[in-house]
Amino acid sequence: MQKVFLKVVAPLAIVVFVVHCSSTGNKIKTTKEPYAEDFQFVKSDNNSCETGNKICLKAKNITRYLDGALSNNAMLDASPVKVVQYLDCVKAGQCERKGVLKDSTQWVSEVPFEHANRYCAWAGGRLPTIAEFKAALENDDFTRLDINEWSNDWSPVAQDACTVKKKNICEPKNPMGIASGIFPYPTLKFKQIFNTQSGLTTSISINSAKGIVFRCAYDSIPPTAAPPWMIANPPAPLNDPAPPSQSELKKLHELSDTDTLNKPICKAKYTSPAHCKDPVTYFTPNESQNYIFAPYIRNLGGGYAGVAADANYSYIALAKSRFVWLFDFDVNINALHRILRALILESETVPTFLSRFNKKNQKSSLEILQKYYSDRNDLDFIQQVFRNNYDSLGKHYRKNAIPNKHHDDFGWLRVAEHYRYIRLLYLQNRIAIVPGDMLKDKSMRSIGKAAKSLGVPIRVYYPSNAEEFWDYSTSNSNYKHNVLSLPFDEASITFRTVHEYPWHPKWRKGMQGFWHYVVHGAYNYQKKLLLPHYDYMDFFKMHRVVSPTRADFSTIEIPSAIPKGLLEQER
Repeated sequence: MQKVFLKVVAPLAIVVFVVHCSSTGNKIKTTKEPYAEDFQFVKSDNNSCETGNKICLKAKNITRYLDGALSNNAMLDASPVKVVQYLDCVKAGQCERKGVLKDSTQWVSEVPFEHANRYCAWAGGRLPTIAEFKAALENDDFTRLDINEWSNDWSPVAQDACTVKKKNICEPKNPMGIASGIFPYPTLKFKQIFNTQSGLTTSISINSAKGIVFRCAYDSIPPTAAPPWMIANPPAPLNDPAPPSQSELKKLHELSDTDTLNKPICKAKYTSPAHCKDPVTYFTPNESQNYIFAPYIRNLGGGYAGVAADANYSYIALAKSRFVWLFDFDVNINALHRILRALILESETVPTFLSRFNKKNQKSSLEILQKYYSDRNDLDFIQQVFRNNYDSLGKHYRKNAIPNKHHDDFGWLRVAEHYRYIRLLYLQNRIAIVPGDMLKDKSMRSIGKAAKSLGVPIRVYYPSNAEEFWDYSTSNSNYKHNVLSLPFDEASITFRTVHEYPWHPKWRKGMQGFWHYVVHGAYNYQKKLLLPHYDYMDFFKMHRVVSPTRADFSTIEIPSAIPKGLLEQER
């Protein structure tokens, strides 16, 4: 059994809330919880629709179970998926050979729900809701068939038979009908199928397939079809930024408010529920394959917000981030970033930086910390963190400075140019070190306000593996509001690690280990968080596209293209 030390936040109690938003593509309105008060839709996502082989479904004509739960329009394939299209997905490694595949010109049929949904994720969408089917019947271009089609709606429980545990799938209010993202789910076994000729709805097991066809619906323009935009058209290199103005530095560093890091230490190691903090500090990462994030981050520019230790610097150097907020709820990690800042500023090269962690240089390194932080009341603590950890940190940094053919240009200490860039950011004072708890309500929202004031989108958001350990809807977690307050755009990504189970697909061969690595379109992530039933990281799994070469890597709803002129290097 592999033993891995995790930065864990335990699941919290569930609270149901309702989100309402406008149908004009402007600001979101809320009724009970202000999770979306700072969120705004981007200009290209203002109720526009694609034409061609898709039916445009106007938001006002789609009866959703929560009024206005999605602001933008939806699109629906005019016809079901054909065998030739499904086989393309098989060739790409996302789909398995399921169903009737003999005649390439016919609709693919007898594909179980999960496999149909897998195809739609690869094509950039999802399975439709019953409401979307009914709205599409009014369109002359919509192909009607006397055949049942998969919908994304769960079979609802009659209101008089509803229990507290089943309240999310009760008639007549059934929020699970809106692209629920929950598959598989222990207590939900029956999906609804729809006959587009008769207009009749039937419930059937998710493992059934006989006589059923399917088509896809889409929430994004363009659809989030594979490959992602930065793989199909990598961003051009970015030049160094000019020194920031004093006004910009004030906005970066003088946040409106920050979290108080006062959680007591947990009694047990390797656990960190909401009411206490893990007694173990994770000074070094245990994600051995994070170099696979590199192609999705390179030259994104913009702002960077991330938690945890020095892995952030490798991501920042690749992204060529312009303004950086490093935050964590562990005071030791905040102290580590201050240590790194001082030693990087005093070390022009990687070898010089590494030498700061030699035992013989301990005194001079402590003097450097004195030089930079003599005006701080936590100087003694910062120096003590260095004394206690300089040897193990030095071993870690020296190991990560060794060239590695698998890592290529990934690694802030492995590549001299990356170290130079990190040092430049510190020299220009472009990196803010912030006390921040993802479950509190100040630091992340202040970072969002600062980025908006600077006019910079957060292009890279790194939450490490923390997200998978709590329920997003819990009112005292604040997490949905925190993420929604960050200014993402179509080019923004968030990336994370999750446990191998249940994320490693059994049907996909290839390199795998303890962690599953996920890159997620950050703006589309926010739009899903506006829906009240996207409350747990595993609920996003139905939208993923698995790597064609390895079982431990997935992408989720990354746009296939972005608006021209969005990137800094295009202006």
